[in-house]
Amino acid sequence: MKTSRIRTLRGQLEVTGGGVARKNLIAYDGLINMGLIVERFQMWAVDPADTFQGILSYETIPTGTAMNAGDNSQFAWTVGNGSAEIHSEFLDPDHIVNRDMFISMVSSDVGVYNYLIECRMVILDDNEAIISIIKETSQS
Repeated sequence: MKTSRIRTLRGQLEVTGGGVARKNLIAYDGLINMGLIVERFQMWAVDPADTFQGILSYETIPTGTAMNAGDNSQFAWTVGNGSAEIHSEFLDPDHIVNRDMFISMVSSDVGVYNYLIECRMVILDDNEAIISIIKETSQS
């Protein structure tokens, strides 16, 4: 695996009801030998009093799903508890995204939330790409 440049993904999600919002961040482009390793996952509310839970995953998170480190499709989590100063970020360093990546918000207050995701681009050989895809879809 060869590392390449840094790529950032940023934008906003709006939670309108039910405490849930979802967004597909990367659409599969067929280039399985190109991947991303998330190095930083940050979220913050437009209204700093809002609480939230954000999840990065390889597939959409069903409604009612919680943050679950035992779920192999989830690889990054962030939590904010209504204070701009108190924020937690958790990343699985052993993951490569080379198909789709989704951001989901669960158990979050109604409001608008910003996200900033810092990724390192990697070039994979054929074996590494196949292993990465198997890891994305395997059961934990």
